[in-house]
Amino acid sequence: MLGRISLSALATLLAVVIALFISEAAAAPAPTGVITLPQLTKAFAGNCPKKTSGDAITCKDALPYINAAIKKYNLKTRGQRAAYIATMAFEGGYLKYNHNLGNHSQGTRSIMPAVSLRTFVNANKSVQKFWPGFPKKVNDNTIVDVLIKKKADFEPGAWWTVAGPGCAKVASKLSSSQASFVTWEKGCINGGANTVNARAAIYKNVYAAIN
Repeated sequence: MLGRISLSALATLLAVVIALFISEAAAAPAPTGVITLPQLTKAFAGNCPKKTSGDAITCKDALPYINAAIKKYNLKTRGQRAAYIATMAFEGGYLKYNHNLGNHSQGTRSIMPAVSLRTFVNANKSVQKFWPGFPKKVNDNTIVDVLIKKKADFEPGAWWTVAGPGCAKVASKLSSSQASFVTWEKGCINGGANTVNARAAIYKNVYAAIN
C-alpha cells in the first residue's frame, strides 16, 4: 500500500513539474530580434491578409521569411526591425502586394523600383547566383520576378534598411522616436514628403508591438 501511494504521489509531483515547465516556456519572451506571430499581428493592426493567394501572403506564412531576412542582413536594433516592417507594411499594403500595380518591374515586399533592386543584387553575392553569368545576363525589368520566384522577395527591403545608399548612419540612430524614423525615411527611403506622416504612424505602432 505504501509503495503504491508513494508511486502515485511521485507521478502527481512529476506531472505538476512538467506542467509548470511547459507553462513557463510558453510564457517566456521571444529572443531579442525574433518577431513572433502575435507581435506581427499586433504590428499590422488587424491588416494581415486572411489567406495566401496571388501576391498576398498571411502574416503566419510571411513570418519565417521576415525573421530570416532580419537575421541575414543583421538588423540589430528594434528600430531597424520596425523600420523594415513598417516600410513593408506601407509599401506592400500589409503583405497584400508584391508588385507596383502600375509598374510591374517595381516590387518585392517593400515595392522597390528596378534600379534599387539592381543595387541590392549587385551588393549581395548570395542572390547573384540566381542569374547564371551574372552580371551580364541580368534584365533589370525582371529582377523582381526572379527574386519572387526564388522566395527572396523579403530580402531587398531588409538589406536596404541598414545598408542601402545613405542608410547606414541614419539606421543606426533609429529609436522609439518618430523623429528618428522621419530622419531615416528622408535619408534612406525618400518615399515622398506627402507619405512621411503615414509611414511614421505605422512605424510607431510597429515599434510598440515588437521587441
